[in-house]
Amino acid sequence: MPTGIRTIDARVVKALGHPTRVRILAVLRDRELASPVELADELKVPLGTISYHVRRLETLGLIELATRTQRRGAVEHHYRAREALGAASRRPREDGHVRETAAAASRALADALRMLPAGGFDTSAARVEERTIALDEEGRAELDAEQLRWLGEIARIERDSARRLAVAGADSGRVWTVVAIVFDVDGAS
Repeated sequence: MPTGIRTIDARVVKALGHPTRVRILAVLRDRELASPVELADELKVPLGTISYHVRRLETLGLIELATRTQRRGAVEHHYRAREALGAASRRPREDGHVRETAAAASRALADALRMLPAGGFDTSAARVEERTIALDEEGRAELDAEQLRWLGEIARIERDSARRLAVAGADSGRVWTVVAIVFDVDGAS
């Protein structure tokens, strides 16, 4: 595998395999806790479907049961996203996360600047898109879900390409860097 390419945890790829799971992760990333009933209501998805996907995400280790609450003779379960996903959105990120994010952004920018005069942007496939947008909480959750889905799709494309390269007997294909940076321009979460 070429230097600089990191693999995505297989659990994350499985989680991203269904749009409902992506949406659940986005909600849990933005909220401290949520029950399947609350998720079903917020996402407008049947409770049975939400319950199934919550169980899958828990089995994959991406969410965890946080609390159980007695409600009118039943027990309501509240889940939270695991810290491994960077889930504590309402709490300040640890300095380590900030340093890691800054380092990744710096590497991507340095690679782009290095490749600009070397012809890395000469092909029609190379592009840079920038858009600054104003979002409400629902829009931010949709953006998070779309970014998670997109990362899963990139992993699928990479796997499919690796299979085709293996069939063709090629050691490796051309190496591309894909960067998606989302940050709060106002500096507030």
